[in-house]
Amino acid sequence: MEGWGNARLFWALGVVFIVFGLYSIIRRRKLLKSPHTVTGQILRYEEFPDTGIQRGSTGILYHPVIRFDTPSGTVEHVSRIGSSMRLQNSGASVNVHYNPKDPAQFEVLSDRDQLRQQTLPLIAGVVFLALATALSF
Repeated sequence: MEGWGNARLFWALGVVFIVFGLYSIIRRRKLLKSPHTVTGQILRYEEFPDTGIQRGSTGILYHPVIRFDTPSGTVEHVSRIGSSMRLQNSGASVNVHYNPKDPAQFEVLSDRDQLRQQTLPLIAGVVFLALATALSF
């Protein structure tokens, strides 16, 4: 019973990670089927200082400027999400989910996010559940 406290922690972490991964899968599928998801184009990147100093960080975040069409017109706006490197080339097509009340509020649905928000949490959840099972015996 000594390791039971650790096992419960790993069970809880495993469940949390798996639930987050499943939630992300369901959310992404709903967004991709939404009438407010369109194909946009990366025009260029704008550089902003990276305020959170991370290991290996260049100190710069690259935010893509995306252009996409809505029923109310063409939108060209800087994404609020940036990364420490340019994930795709300028001119690349991306899926964009936008707020119909304010199209400047949008989210780029990229394959890299799919890996980070879905696959990795599911794998981490399975690993935590395996550790919890091993500690239970």
